[in-house]
Amino acid sequence: MRKARWIAAATLAVAVTAAGCGGKSAGGKTADGTASATAGVAKKPVGTAPSHGTLLERAAGTWKYIATHDDSTLDTLVIKDGKATAKGAKLSCMGTFVPTKKDGQESATIAYTCQGGKDGGRGLGHLKVDPDGSSLVIDFDGPPGGWGGPVDSYRRA
Repeated sequence: MRKARWIAAATLAVAVTAAGCGGKSAGGKTADGTASATAGVAKKPVGTAPSHGTLLERAAGTWKYIATHDDSTLDTLVIKDGKATAKGAKLSCMGTFVPTKKDGQESATIAYTCQGGKDGGRGLGHLKVDPDGSSLVIDFDGPPGGWGGPVDSYRRA
């Protein structure tokens, strides 16, 4: 019985300490004793995406290419409302993601329309976004009859 009381008391002490006892901390006050405007406000890290929502909602934002750059690289990808704008040193493309289901999972495909008519051998692309929204991959099929296309890998800018 004593052991159960001791465990309950220790658990309560840990819970009260972790909760901060419900009082305001001194760090949230200015020199004159008033609460500062930023006290208790959690700032969202820059470049993060919601971990919920549809695939295209999680993909929305600006992305930077992370692999080796070449003439067909699309260095920056901007996704807004399901539309993509991708630009590189020598290639500039636009497209619209089409939501689909693949193997029972939410998916989206895209085919770029690029200036000059060449898409860098991409063809149809399949969008994947990490659950935490930190990275995005578009796996392209490549030209018809080919062996596959590039994989464009991005990190949130």
